[in-house]
Amino acid sequence: MIANALLAATAILLALLFFLMGQLRFLIPWRDLILHSYWHAIALYSGLLFVNIVATVVFVQRKFFLKDAGRKLVHFDKQIHTGQHALSMEFAEMATQEEE
Repeated sequence: MIANALLAATAILLALLFFLMGQLRFLIPWRDLILHSYWHAIALYSGLLFVNIVATVVFVQRKFFLKDAGRKLVHFDKQIHTGQHALSMEFAEMATQEEE
């Protein structure tokens, strides 16, 4: 899950950087001066922005893609132990084979 979040955060950050490169063309004559004077602040801000984007992507993944996962697993576990579903019979057979 974290690998997906890192990939998505990288894509979002690159899209944001390309957008900013297009919007800040008027700063091109002063590019060397800006980078030389403020590279520490730019690097720190970019790193913090990346961490925040990763945290946001992880939050969104957990909120929408893992919604009610625990409740669904508990329900599935109850089905396995009570034998109410055909699929649960297969899992019950596999569990007894592993115990032997």
